[in-house]
Amino acid sequence: MSEAKGLTVGQTWQSEIESNGKKYLRILVKTHFIKEGEDVGQVAVRYLEDIYQPGDCVIVSEKMVANTTGLAIDQSQIHPGWWAKRLYKFVKRTKHGRGIGTPEKMQVAIELAGLWRILLATFVSAITKLFGVKGWFYRVAGDKVRSIDGQSGGPNGPYWTKVILPLPEPNKTASEIAAACGYPVVIADINDLGGSIKGWSDSEMRKHDFADILRDNPMGQTITMTPLALVREAAK
Repeated sequence: MSEAKGLTVGQTWQSEIESNGKKYLRILVKTHFIKEGEDVGQVAVRYLEDIYQPGDCVIVSEKMVANTTGLAIDQSQIHPGWWAKRLYKFVKRTKHGRGIGTPEKMQVAIELAGLWRILLATFVSAITKLFGVKGWFYRVAGDKVRSIDGQSGGPNGPYWTKVILPLPEPNKTASEIAAACGYPVVIADINDLGGSIKGWSDSEMRKHDFADILRDNPMGQTITMTPLALVREAAK
């Protein structure tokens, strides 16, 4: 988890990690809170142009990108139906957050995946938990449901009343950000439970296992405000 909480805007924090026999430097940048309508590419230039080096890859948070593109929906705009109001209660809260354990998130999950798939996911999850096996709800429900975010960060956090939808075309979005800033871009959805890479602007970057490079969630959660990072292969 990130140790960058004490940074001021514009400051950086870095750490090193080994992945698949190579060492990588992760450079995090503290930013302002990036709001809807801001150009992520220009924000990247603002914070990274003085430290970017050829060969670096820019990592951007999917949550931050979704927020800028209007995919952070206030919960007051979501109207949970009969099934959502009942199924969300079966989602167990963890120390890392509520997951989709709210009526609003469950309603979005039903709309994205379909009611029957969510019912199947709930059934499979209930059965597998009897045998001590967890995680099957999201495996059955699918990646779009897994990617639903928001209603997190505590009552005073900026996302507490927001439900954040997944990016519909993450590779296209990554390419658009890269075109605006001139750097290769990877969109990542990483948290304290794991995560995945959502979008790439440059297929050449796929040779690096960024999900593993970011496996300890160095970018942290909402309160750290480090939604931008550079990944650099460390000198031998």
